[in-house]
Amino acid sequence: MSKYLNYPNFGLLILRIFLGICVLYHGLFKLKFGIEPVASLLINAKIPSFLSYFVYLGEILAPVMIIFGIYTRFASIMLIATSGVILYVAYMDKLFAVTNFGGLVPEIVYLYLGASLCLLFCGGGKFSIKND
Repeated sequence: MSKYLNYPNFGLLILRIFLGICVLYHGLFKLKFGIEPVASLLINAKIPSFLSYFVYLGEILAPVMIIFGIYTRFASIMLIATSGVILYVAYMDKLFAVTNFGGLVPEIVYLYLGASLCLLFCGGGKFSIKND
């Protein structure tokens, strides 16, 4: 049975596609409706609001690069940085807070962070346009 399930490159492709699509939807939402909420979060965290434009790199450029496997490790670093900023500005006071359903409040950000770390250490796999 294990010989049929031992395809790490295919697993990395699936990880890249699903991670990229999920993050890309956040970026497309911001592209359509603006980044004012992001700027407000940054201002509240004492970070200059002009840095909110970097959300387009982390939530549009990086996911597209990840989906297609174009410098996946570099793109994963951008997504790791984006996740770190999100954790800092939006969840710093509730990093380990639990929801009414037993999950962590920022669990989606942790999933993005974990998947990005996986791609950083493993690369995009052989089904990539441009390997690292």
